[in-house]
Amino acid sequence: MTDTEAEKLARTEALFREVNERIAETAERFEAEETKFVCECADQSCTHRVEATLVEYERVRENGATFLLAPGHEDKRIEAVVKINGERAVVEKRHPTIRPLVEALDPRAA
Repeated sequence: MTDTEAEKLARTEALFREVNERIAETAERFEAEETKFVCECADQSCTHRVEATLVEYERVRENGATFLLAPGHEDKRIEAVVKINGERAVVEKRHPTIRPLVEALDPRAA
């Protein structure tokens, strides 16, 4: 995988994460306890939804290198599954180019 390909994957995942940040904000405004998030995988055409509570989503967001995916959507070249809970998986970026990039693109990064 070239650095250009790795950057494209990281930016796709970061974009889906941004969408989920807005979904979480909207759910909070309506005092929802759970909602359906978009799968934060690297597939630009993915349309899967991942149901999770806002508490579960916040746990994923505590680390800028972890993402919420539909099980089976992980890309073993760039990430490892750290948790599967029902119809959702949490992955951690391990690729040396992608991890620092997604951490830098984290909207919650200080």
